[in-house]
Amino acid sequence: MAVIRSIRGGTAGLNEEDRLQIARLLIKAGYSVRIGYQVIPGNAKGKKEYVIEYWEEE
Repeated sequence: MAVIRSIRGGTAGLNEEDRLQIARLLIKAGYSVRIGYQVIPGNAKGKKEYVIEYWEEE
């Protein structure tokens, strides 16, 4: 499984529209996709790291 990460508030952060567009392209290319987020551990401000996971079904 491969993962694309986007840290909220970072210089290379992806907005929701960007994440959805990437997911659409991956689905059209035949991948299964899951979009989610996780709180970055140890960060007092509770920044979120958004992830796009994609894989090929066997």
